[in-house]
Amino acid sequence: MKRLKIFDIAGGTLNYAEMLQPGRVSIVDLSDTDSPQINNMVIAQLLRGLQQQQEANYAEAAKKNQAPTPAMLFIEEAHEFLSAQRIAQMPVLFQQVARIARRGRKRWLGLAFITQLPQHLPDEVLGLINNWVLHKISDAHVVARLRKSIGGIDDGLWNRLPALAPGQAVVSFTSMGRALQTAVDPTPCRLLLVD
Repeated sequence: MKRLKIFDIAGGTLNYAEMLQPGRVSIVDLSDTDSPQINNMVIAQLLRGLQQQQEANYAEAAKKNQAPTPAMLFIEEAHEFLSAQRIAQMPVLFQQVARIARRGRKRWLGLAFITQLPQHLPDEVLGLINNWVLHKISDAHVVARLRKSIGGIDDGLWNRLPALAPGQAVVSFTSMGRALQTAVDPTPCRLLLVD
């Protein structure tokens, strides 16, 4: 990453301890790189560094008999690097994602996949997901595949999924007794300095 000058920061290295400070939001935008291989290497390195830092934060908090600061990683356009084809090309990346998904909860490190194309996510990835927010999905084949992967959603909610209005979603969380249809209010804020 240093040699390719992926990041425009002094020294070209990321400060994972700083990224995981309470109240901090760090956004890593890889949309300018047109190479899936570079994106996958960068994402794998980021995930590894953040997991190691959170492990250290957890150990430090345990020494002080305190709860660690929770951290949440959001991976936008997950289908871009977690498709079956990409996993075959870059198995190390999937192994890193799977490690965080399995072990991260114990260290207060969450992982969220965001995609408009869930049909491109292989069964190995779908098997790692515990909580779901499903917005309108019109494709019957995609709904049928998700239905096989997600338990606890009744037929009535599956039947409503293709007709959901903007802002509506079917949510299924491990902390809930059953899945629900819900409405998500739009954010009152605006993004500034964007095209």
